[in-house]
Amino acid sequence: MAEHKKLSGVAIGLMSFGPFVLYGFASGANHWRVATGGGLILCLVFIAVRLRRGISIRLMDWTTLTFFVIGSVLMIGLHSTVFPAYNVVVIWSCFAVAAWSSVVIGHPFTAAYARENAPSEFWDHPIFIRLNLVMTLVWCGLMTVNVGFAVTGVVIGGNFGKLVPGFALPTALLIAGFVFNSRFPARYLARSGYQGDGASPTVPR
Repeated sequence: MAEHKKLSGVAIGLMSFGPFVLYGFASGANHWRVATGGGLILCLVFIAVRLRRGISIRLMDWTTLTFFVIGSVLMIGLHSTVFPAYNVVVIWSCFAVAAWSSVVIGHPFTAAYARENAPSEFWDHPIFIRLNLVMTLVWCGLMTVNVGFAVTGVVIGGNFGKLVPGFALPTALLIAGFVFNSRFPARYLARSGYQGDGASPTVPR
């Protein structure tokens, strides 16, 4: 039963990438309405699955939904000719604003992922709170830098602008963020002297 639950959790986690996988392929083929509308549908399905299973919806899930709503309104509703050029800027701006907002209101977004793996008695521990603040700030910086890369790609233009500052550099930085997530929590907990079980946060999905 525990193994089945774990596999179900992995499947749901993979579903969270579905909207952007479709978006990447469809937008790369210049099918922007399919990219935005299809991504919105997959995002809604993902959220519905989480709700049906009684799993809370996290800030970054709502942020993904927000992006696809914006994209769908612009491309399907308003037939925008500007969105394709600035879509990467919009993506990273949405996530950067959401991440920084979570810090401002005192609820770092990584805590929602950490609670899925950490015992409830650890949630209010100062170490848990500091750990997630640090991790969220790292992601805030990462997403903000990626906004800069995206803007640079628009300014440069052409295939180089789209592929290097628009895609390759943000993707590399995103991968670095996932590597950071996989290593930093355990090291931080070890340095802090925490001896509890299951306190390491999961990787944001």
